[in-house]
Amino acid sequence: MVGFNRYFHVNAGNPVLKHPLYQKYNMLTLEQIGFLNGFQGFKALASEIQSIILTNDNMPILWYLQSIYKAATDTGMIGG
Repeated sequence: MVGFNRYFHVNAGNPVLKHPLYQKYNMLTLEQIGFLNGFQGFKALASEIQSIILTNDNMPILWYLQSIYKAATDTGMIGG
């Protein structure tokens, strides 16, 4: 896993790329995420983030999901 200042990148083959939550969000735009669950997509994303147990093994998916949430707040799609 490689960390950037704000956003997320992993090398090919990293296990996080097979995580169900990564698979759920990786092909969606921020707008599409916002439309999920009857326009409650970011609320659902926040709930999923809150549900992750904070172990070392879960840090990559937590980082990825937080990167999505941060991008949405940075672009004004949701309040920060």
